[in-house]
Amino acid sequence: MDTEIKIQGLYFSATGTTRKILSTIEEHTSLRSASPIDLTLLKQRESFTGKIEGDVILVGAPVYHGTMPLPMMEPLERLEGKGKWAVPVAVYGNRSPESSVEELAKILRDRGFKILAAASFVGEHSLASKDHPWGLGRPDQNDLEAAAKFAEGIKEKLYSGPSEIQISDSFLNFFTRETVRSFPEGYHKKVADWVKSVVGMTFSQDIVCNECMICSNVCPAGAIKVDSKETV
Repeated sequence: MDTEIKIQGLYFSATGTTRKILSTIEEHTSLRSASPIDLTLLKQRESFTGKIEGDVILVGAPVYHGTMPLPMMEPLERLEGKGKWAVPVAVYGNRSPESSVEELAKILRDRGFKILAAASFVGEHSLASKDHPWGLGRPDQNDLEAAAKFAEGIKEKLYSGPSEIQISDSFLNFFTRETVRSFPEGYHKKVADWVKSVVGMTFSQDIVCNECMICSNVCPAGAIKVDSKETV
């Protein structure tokens, strides 16, 4: 095995937990690192050409509604694996990863990658609070130790003779852009009402905006338009 082999992380991480898991895995493989590719913000996704430097690509995504974040789909379609190794990693909010690992593995295979290993890890749920402590504080030290052990397994497999793992995708139910458009009428309002009831949020139409741009700049979905004071 070439000692100059590069490992590179590519991720969407709205709350930082996926990034933390991937960074831990990358560090503990002890391989040479290429600059990570962060696809969290809209401008980062729009500027991503699909070019990668690594020989082994760690691809991490959180699990939303049992699937990958939709904003991440289009940038992944620009990748060209050319027979390189990939490691799909799903980070879920202490509930279930469902079929996200299989979904991500299929996307990477379709882009020409070989799947070296795959894993799912627990992260803090995006709606976690003191009243609803779903994975609060995760990934914790035990999670990071598990990520480090997984990294050691990746390194051992690379040096002992890598082979591709097979992950079944026959039962996958993808949330593609087309199926999102076909959600039943009122679906998104029902989801919003559920979020309000869970976290006790109250929304006001009388929000004072001083156009500081902070919310617009950090919104992972690129949904906040400061000039019109509207959200998509």
